[in-house]
Amino acid sequence: MTQLWLWRLGGLKDLDYRVLIKDVSPKPLPKQLLSVCLAILCAMFLTALGYCTFRPTRKTREQTLARTRALLGSIYAVVTPTQSFWPSHYLCLARSAAASQRDCLTISLTTLYNDLLGDIVELRAPRKHLPLLFSQKLSIPANVYLEVELLWWCKLLWWTLSCYMRSDATMLMPVTKHEDASSALRSSLLDNSPPPPYSKASEDLEDIASVSTPPSALFYSMLYENARSISLDCVPYHRLEECIRGLQASLAQGNCLTIGLTTRAGSTAHSFLHPNTIITAIAFFPRAYLRKRNQFTTNLASGGERTTTPLFVTLPRVLALLTSGPEPFKIELVRNVSEEYALFLWRSVDDLEEDREIRGAFAHEWGVKAWREERVCTAWEAGLVDAGLLAGWAIVVRK
Repeated sequence: MTQLWLWRLGGLKDLDYRVLIKDVSPKPLPKQLLSVCLAILCAMFLTALGYCTFRPTRKTREQTLARTRALLGSIYAVVTPTQSFWPSHYLCLARSAAASQRDCLTISLTTLYNDLLGDIVELRAPRKHLPLLFSQKLSIPANVYLEVELLWWCKLLWWTLSCYMRSDATMLMPVTKHEDASSALRSSLLDNSPPPPYSKASEDLEDIASVSTPPSALFYSMLYENARSISLDCVPYHRLEECIRGLQASLAQGNCLTIGLTTRAGSTAHSFLHPNTIITAIAFFPRAYLRKRNQFTTNLASGGERTTTPLFVTLPRVLALLTSGPEPFKIELVRNVSEEYALFLWRSVDDLEEDREIRGAFAHEWGVKAWREERVCTAWEAGLVDAGLLAGWAIVVRK
């Protein structure tokens, strides 16, 4: 009996001991926690392995630096800063292209255009580089391209709507050639183009407002010395037929008229959604200094501003309108004057830059910012013509 009691007591002690051991033993970790720990360890291992494998060596850093300098030299061959240091965004562009090991540079159209107008950079050789840049053939030695942002499409749509809304008073008024064009036209009627319509300081300031506007009627007697001429660039596209019908009714019987117009050219001429549409439209956007002046002046060369017509019109459509209607014209001659057109524009740029009297008169009347804008936009349009994205046409009609 006593032994049985002691045996039970011993069994209870063993049971208590086992229970105590079970209570103080460590609990197993949850499976989710183990998975997280393993993932962290794997990530740390892969990071260390990637750093050891792809860490830039001294040689790699030197190569990247050399590539950055080469790409910056390519930018410098096209544009040059007006100050002693490069703007930061051009440095970032070169570094980004060098780090990605790309042999091309994509410059923002907004950045380049605003920097040119803001006197931050200057085109080093616009007559040489702009046509190559517009045709995507600029390589010195890296290829340089323009990136067209969405903002430009919004601006183009807004401008198209504005031309549609304020076109009630549009009229075609034939004009005669510029007085100073006679000497050039007597020497060669086809090879020489009329001089720019910019006034000098010696001329009356009252006339500057009418001749300092962007050259919209650039076809002053390019084929015949005494011919009257007009430009369709200033006619809103949706009123083109109406204006031509009015012109047919107003021209006297037997008289001749030279009609000038600008159209898009090249393989992308019929593609509105192509980036070349925006690059071409920049030449025809209203000048900022003219918009400011028009807020205070109502008689400022109402026919001097370009419209969206050059972006949409085609030569066959214009010829069809001229030869139709109740009083159709007879087409005497159709000639591509793109070469003379480009020479005219480049001469305008040269006069704005090099002729002290013309530069002084323009800056005095419109301001330095306006002078810079006019110079850049005129060179831009000349580059488009040389690149084959724009074409100038002269049409001689007779009633």
